[in-house]
Amino acid sequence: MLEAVVALAIVGLVCVGVLGAYGSAIRADVTAADRLPLASLAVERIAAVDLSGGSLDRLPDSLAHGSFAAPYATATWDTESHRVNQTDGLYDITVRVRDGNDLFTLNTRRYRARLVASVGQP
Repeated sequence: MLEAVVALAIVGLVCVGVLGAYGSAIRADVTAADRLPLASLAVERIAAVDLSGGSLDRLPDSLAHGSFAAPYATATWDTESHRVNQTDGLYDITVRVRDGNDLFTLNTRRYRARLVASVGQP
């Protein structure tokens, strides 16, 4: 009789562990499904920075912040760039995309050569 009670207790503990892991996997799946579009939108904003031809010292308003078109009209973004110390032309780029309570942050680095104006050259 005692062996049966111990066996049931062991089976019960295993079942609780399996169900807990299954619940965590479902929560992670829902979170990933909510944030995947935000990640794609952040990559889109990095592409916009790459396509801009100007300096990254100060981003123009059109690159620094804004909101997306439908169907992501509730999502907003802001982009920051900071010069990397001791490396000329290298910048840290941070894009944050928000939609309600969800936030996705993408950090990357980009190199942008300085524009040099030549004086007196034809």
